[in-house]
This record gives sequence, C-alpha cells and structure tokens, in this order.
Amino acid sequence: MYVVMGSLLSAGAQAAPVCQEPMAVARAFHDATVEGDFLQPPVALVSAAFASATRAERACQQREEGICTLDFDPWLDGQDGDIDSAATYAWRARSPASGEVEVRFTVWGEPHLTRLPMVRQGEGCWQVDDVITHRGQSVRAVLAQPVP
Repeated sequence: MYVVMGSLLSAGAQAAPVCQEPMAVARAFHDATVEGDFLQPPVALVSAAFASATRAERACQQREEGICTLDFDPWLDGQDGDIDSAATYAWRARSPASGEVEVRFTVWGEPHLTRLPMVRQGEGCWQVDDVITHRGQSVRAVLAQPVP
C-alpha cells in the first residue's frame, strides 16, 4: 500500500503532506500502475479528468470483454517488454500549478523516457494529469478517441 497522503517530517520543519512533492506522487503512481492495473490508479494520485478517462476505458474493456482504445502498455509503449532498471525521476516546473515529471528507465536494455504532466490541486496536492509515452503519445488523447 502506498502512503501518498501521509506526512514527511524533517527536523525543525512542520510536517508537509507527501502529495505536495510532485516526484513522490509520480513515484507512487509509477509503482502502483507498473505493479497493478494501469487503468485503476489510486484516486488520490490522479486528476479528476485523468481518473475519469481511465475509469471509462476500464468500464469499456469490461463491457466489451477486450480492448477498447488503449491497446498497449503505456510504460512499455508497446505490448511486449520488461522494465529492467529502477526508474529515476526529474521535476520540471511550468507554473506554480503545473509541471512535468520525467521518468527514465530501461525496457529490455533500451532507455525509455515517459513524462507525467502534473497539476496542483486544492491544498497544494500534486496529481498526475496524463502519461506521455516514450514515443510522445498522450494516453489521455488515446482514451478520448471513439471506440473502434
């Protein structure tokens, strides 16, 4: 289980929610969606818009008993592969309420870069708003396409 809404304590400083650290949120999202179901991320980690898109895809896949619009693993940016290195994270702020975490790792020995656009919500909490695959494809844009 991931402690995303817990507190970080530092000497002489007040506790700050973990969700106020975009790289901590990105790390928890990565771990939860690589190890678990990409379409069922922990709600606290994702924006309402991204959560809605993933829930709709999950419901479609269950209803259709197969693939709807997302026919690849966004982390692998394909259907096959294995992540074979630990991920590293880098934060790039765009504004006080938006930015992006770059997640770097290798798939079958080849370097991959996946980007997580982040938005800051009420109470200063960061949430993943999309996943941009290694090839530059927006998962939210894929999920917005009509079902074939």
